[in-house]
Amino acid sequence: MPDMELLALARRLHPEISAIRQDLHRHPELSGQEERTAGVVSETLTRLGIPHVTNVGGMRGVVATIQGTGTLGNGKCFALRGDMDALPILEENDVPYKSVHPGVMHACGHDGHTAGLLGAAMALWELRGEFRGTVKLLFQPSEETVSGAESMISGGALDGVDAILMLHGWPDLPAGVVGVRNGPAMASSDSWALKIHGHGGHAAYPHKTIDPIWVGTQVVGALQGLVSREINPVSPAVLSVTTFHAGTARNVIAELAELTGTVRTFDAVLRNSMEETFRRVVGGVCAEHRAKFELEYHYGTPPVINDAGISDLIRSVSAEFLGAENVVELAEPTMGAEDFAFYLERVPGAMCRLGTGCKYLLHTPKYDFGDAPLPAGVTLLAGTALRFLGAL
Repeated sequence: MPDMELLALARRLHPEISAIRQDLHRHPELSGQEERTAGVVSETLTRLGIPHVTNVGGMRGVVATIQGTGTLGNGKCFALRGDMDALPILEENDVPYKSVHPGVMHACGHDGHTAGLLGAAMALWELRGEFRGTVKLLFQPSEETVSGAESMISGGALDGVDAILMLHGWPDLPAGVVGVRNGPAMASSDSWALKIHGHGGHAAYPHKTIDPIWVGTQVVGALQGLVSREINPVSPAVLSVTTFHAGTARNVIAELAELTGTVRTFDAVLRNSMEETFRRVVGGVCAEHRAKFELEYHYGTPPVINDAGISDLIRSVSAEFLGAENVVELAEPTMGAEDFAFYLERVPGAMCRLGTGCKYLLHTPKYDFGDAPLPAGVTLLAGTALRFLGAL
């Protein structure tokens, strides 16, 4: 395949892909409700003649399969993943394709992810006679509620897959610039809910009570010290207390205080030790003040750990087609989380950043993936698949 054919193809597809992205942006759907979005994906694949299955994993997932008919390649299977869901945010952009659903918008750019993956499907379908092997395209629901990846896997989305790739639009990079890193890219995300049981009473007689608010404040302080004083400082971790609810009146000492929060890290061993440490610290504080506690500790998404080999493919394809000046090394991972990590627990793969050039942050009312990054995204997705298969 001539080296520039893929980029030219992506540029030719740009108007069609942009129209799809704008349509998806105009009609966002929350996690678990992606009926129309999945329908647009399926209708587009059907029109192109690309084989696919719907309702994967009992949700709105769509998996398309492109079987190469050529002789060049190693016959392996590479997967590309894009997410489809939106966020419960009221859009403030003044654009023709502004969300028609008040309070719901594509504030994380999944409209661009889905449209870009459809563009990659178009390109690979057109080029299927030039490679040997298989490309699976995973259109995933419910990323924001971190339930979509596991449902896709349970539905067989990874069956036969040798490696996987996803890209995520990133406002901190100029449009079309690709950010890559080996190893940890995003953190695990676990959550906890703590109930501190005291003994309530009249606020004028605190000595006759066990004040759960007072105990709770001591717990918060102890938990903040847990990271700074009990964890190796070269192993990053975040423990945040994000809610604290207690009390019903100004002159009543409460019976109960309820706290919730999150724990994040990049290291699996550290992650697995955090619950025990958490219980020990909370238990010690509560015992000191004669309070009792209940703890629910929920393990969410594991860390995203990029495979060096797949990251190198991303670098080489991006440099070749987009220019070496448009490939940057990401200096550090982020403490955000991604359920793409569940795929990486099973097959090697990588997550890279694709610059959108938007001046607003992700998950804010004015974030917009935009149309400009799409040709680069299509080229990156399709090109990395072809290179993995040995056909580029």
